[in-house]
Amino acid sequence: MARAGLPMSNRLFVGDCLDVLPRLKAGCARLIYLDPPFNTGARRRGRAGSYADAFGSPAGYVAYMRPRLEAMLRVLASDGSLFFHCDWRMSHHIRLLLDDLFGLSAPPRNQATRGVFVNEIIWHYGLGASKAGRRLLTKHDVIFWHARSPDYVFNLLREAPTPAMLDKYRHVDAQGNRYMNAYGKRYVMKGGKLLDDVWDIPAIAPTAGERVDYPTQKPLTLLTRIVELASNAGDVVLDPFCGSGTTLVAAAHLGRRWIGIDINPQAVEIARARLAGGR
Repeated sequence: MARAGLPMSNRLFVGDCLDVLPRLKAGCARLIYLDPPFNTGARRRGRAGSYADAFGSPAGYVAYMRPRLEAMLRVLASDGSLFFHCDWRMSHHIRLLLDDLFGLSAPPRNQATRGVFVNEIIWHYGLGASKAGRRLLTKHDVIFWHARSPDYVFNLLREAPTPAMLDKYRHVDAQGNRYMNAYGKRYVMKGGKLLDDVWDIPAIAPTAGERVDYPTQKPLTLLTRIVELASNAGDVVLDPFCGSGTTLVAAAHLGRRWIGIDINPQAVEIARARLAGGR
């Protein structure tokens, strides 16, 4: 492993992020995305083996996450963002923890060091279990977006135009711009609607080419959106629970540098193979 404090990018590390993060240079990451265990109480199984996703209690989970998040904040740039991916089990506990760590749970001692809560993103994925028992079907995850300061990187994104928008802006000029005429004026379509905080992105289908049989693999489309939203070309994107490497693949595709950490050697090998193959 490289010497402490060195800037590192396009690197994969095997180990607990609590042990690896202190070796990275302070402020080196413009974007941190983490998809840690969810405390489901179940055993996760897949190509990279199996592990028990259980911490005994919400307090046990928070006690596990707090020092790791503190280590992440040290390597997060002053204009950087952190995206924490969780679900209904721990989301309310994690929101309180993040607010505390980013200085939002009490009046700040120093306003210049206070972080920002940006958004609670709802990822509505559609696919999944079809039996709900005596409750509604659970079809979404939660992603909390916090930033180190109000100067965080933000790239305005639009969704793809809907069929209704394409029908409304049905004319096309010589430059390929779609437009409509109304009341004697020409209105050019700027794109789809501005991105909001509810993202309808399907989960990975069983036959999808990107599937690598990793139990918690997330869609490349989801991670591509996050990387585009909160980083720029050349920035370092860090995933301290990188699993099958989807965050790193998205970063590589978009011209970002990346750092991945996972405690499971098999997961890291899957990520390495995906990066080598470009998928």
